Order: sequence, then C-alpha cells, then structure tokens
Amino acid sequence: MQWTDKGILVAISKFGETDQLATFITEFHGLSRGLIKGGISKKQKPYLQIGNIFQITWKSRLEEQLGFFSFDPIKIYGTTLYETEMKLTILSCCCNLLYDCMAENHPNKKLFDNTMFMIHNIETEPNKNILLYNYMLWEKNLLSEIGFALSLDKCNATGTTENLAYISPKTGHAICKEAGEPYRSKLIPMPEIWIKKPSIDELSIEKITEALKVLSYFFDKHIYS
Repeated sequence: MQWTDKGILVAISKFGETDQLATFITEFHGLSRGLIKGGISKKQKPYLQIGNIFQITWKSRLEEQLGFFSFDPIKIYGTTLYETEMKLTILSCCCNLLYDCMAENHPNKKLFDNTMFMIHNIETEPNKNILLYNYMLWEKNLLSEIGFALSLDKCNATGTTENLAYISPKTGHAICKEAGEPYRSKLIPMPEIWIKKPSIDELSIEKITEALKVLSYFFDKHIYS
C-alpha cells in the first residue's frame, strides 16, 4: 500500500531512539499518521516543524497498519510562523484542533485548503486583528466540516432573519430576540461580529474573542467533553 500527497505537518513526537511519529493533514487523504525513520537526525529534524508543507509518500503492507513516511520539503517557514506570540499561538491552535477533531484517513480538501490559507495568513498578515479574525473564521469552518455547523442565518423558533440575538447551547441554532428573551439566562448571546460583518476599522480583539469563546463552548461540547 502506497500513496503520495501534499501534506501540512500538524504534530511530531519522538518514537524510539531514532524515529519520529508524524501527523499530516493531506490534500486528498485526510489526516494521516506514520513513522519517519531517522527523524531525529541532524539531516531531517530541522525540517520537521509544525506548519511546514511537504510532498509526502506513505507506505505500509496493510492500509490499517501504522505506515512510514518519506518526504520532500515544499515550503519551510523557518521562524516566520513563530516570530510573535500570537502567530505561534494561532499555529499551535490550528494544529492541535486538526489533530484532535479530524478522523484519520477521511479526505477533506476544503479543510486542507482553508488550513493552507490560514498558514499563509500567519506568515504574511501584519494586522493582528485581521489575523485573529481569519483564525476565528477558520475555527468556525472546522466546526462545520466535522459535522457540528452552527446555524445562524435565521431564528430556529420563528424563521425570521431579523433581530437574531441568541444561540441555543443545545442545537447551535440562532434565536431571535423576541423568542429568546424569556429564556435569555439559558441562551448564549450572539456575538456582535456574527450579526453584522465588520469592516476592518470595526474589528477588535474583544469582539473576535467573544466569538472564539462561543466556538470554544461548542468544541468542548462536541469534542472534548
């Protein structure tokens, strides 16, 4: 059994005395794990940093067995992805969520493309508000791609698209102000940033963090609980 694909390294750890256990999100083979022989050597280890992009070949006698990777670097970022605390945090969050949430060997090209775009943002975006906003959208898309999409376009109780003010913690559906007011203590306030798409000047860390806290609730509910 053998295949070749493009992959983003999302996790790496020592395995035995000389090898490393690597996890990639790939373009056409989903999340894939395997051993890199001699991965801690001076020749290979400098390349094996999360976020770097490779052409990888996976080999195994049987598909269900832990296979072996060989790789050729496509894009090595060096310290570009780690030059600020925010960049490092966002990169780590992306990789950890992919590792925790994705089913192994289930292709998801949209999620791969979104992650490629996100890593490009980490490398090139100088505006920390825009960078964090794009990361929030990436998280929201990830929740959708793993089967727990939030439904925020209309009120689940009345069908209206006006005055959406709350989110149901049970279903992830939007609730309008009129229908939700009697139960407001049991509902999640709709983040302002999801009610009206902000301009660049209106972006703030506080508004984005409000949305990230809601996403964190649903990741905890569906994945980490």
